[in-house]
Amino acid sequence: MRARFLILTVLSAAVCVGIASCAGNDSPTDPTPLCSIAISPASLAFGSDGGTGNVTVSVAAGCAWSASPSAGWIAVTAGGSGNGPGTIAYTVAANAATESRSGTLTIGGQSHAVTQQGRSPTVCSYELSPDTATWGNDGGTRTFTVSAPADCPWSAVSNASWVTVSSGQGSGNGTVSYTVASNPDIGERTALITVADRKFTVGQVGDVSACQYSVGPVDFRPCMPGGSVTATLTTQASCPWTATPDVSWLNLPSGTSGMGSGVITITFPDNYDAPRQGTVLVRWPTPTAGQNLRVAQAGCLYAVSSNAFSFTSSGGPGIFNVIQQSDPNTCGGATQDRCVWTAQSDVPWITITSSMPRSGDNPVAFTVATNDGATSRVGRITVRDKVVMITQAGR
Repeated sequence: MRARFLILTVLSAAVCVGIASCAGNDSPTDPTPLCSIAISPASLAFGSDGGTGNVTVSVAAGCAWSASPSAGWIAVTAGGSGNGPGTIAYTVAANAATESRSGTLTIGGQSHAVTQQGRSPTVCSYELSPDTATWGNDGGTRTFTVSAPADCPWSAVSNASWVTVSSGQGSGNGTVSYTVASNPDIGERTALITVADRKFTVGQVGDVSACQYSVGPVDFRPCMPGGSVTATLTTQASCPWTATPDVSWLNLPSGTSGMGSGVITITFPDNYDAPRQGTVLVRWPTPTAGQNLRVAQAGCLYAVSSNAFSFTSSGGPGIFNVIQQSDPNTCGGATQDRCVWTAQSDVPWITITSSMPRSGDNPVAFTVATNDGATSRVGRITVRDKVVMITQAGR
């Protein structure tokens, strides 16, 4: 029995080997393709605004591949996978940072490098409008505007405890709100609000109602020659005042306003006409309002010995006397000859032959030219406010 089993086993193995050999000859196996991937280009560079890129995949048909970006700012938009040759399209987002950045697209084990520039740094410049403010002593709340590029940050900081910034931080254009406390002192004060590299100036006057003023002398009586007079104003250092003349012949060469004590200088020109009076109004912001400085300048009174002359057509010489007196006469001196005057003709045919100008009591000599016309004529000689009429007959 055992011998028979061994013989059957050997025969079965032989049959199987024969069958296997026949089957191999009828069904040959296809060769496996060789998958070697190449990409082009190997890299692309982008500006800060981003953009689109394409990568060509070269590989044998039947070779599968896929594209995978390394960063969120790189996005595959077409051809993310394939089997055989293909093209990948992708986008690069804008780079809001100033630093450059880099990433990759991995395609079937190959790397496509993506680099991108950062944006150019913004040059921050700041402007304030307005850039200064003046306050009364009561204080209050106001605003000013800040102008700057959109991504430029700023903050407002006060350098004084009496100026409080209530809204003062932002980026780009904005508004600063601030509050000024009341000023209990007489003196004015100044503070700064700093915004980036700019300064906003806050000026505040003091409580001038507490100022006390005095001025003197207040009455001036100069004589006819021009000159100047002075009055002294006394008050606290930060107390303001103004001075304004009410006539054009009074001038204030040292200025029309001041702060604290000072000297008010009043100048005036010669006056050889009638006496005149002017006032300098000194004013300050208290219930007493101010003080007037009166300037009464002496003048002169005139008379002539004759008001009219008549001449024939032949003309000839003439003469009249000028009598003068200062007003008040204390300005005329011991000889009462301080009034200065000039005689002037208003027509060319009357000639003043006396030297001019003259002072004191003096005669005026003149000549009248021949009148060759058939009609009479009239001329005038003026001495200050006096007029002498000259009538001449025609031929």
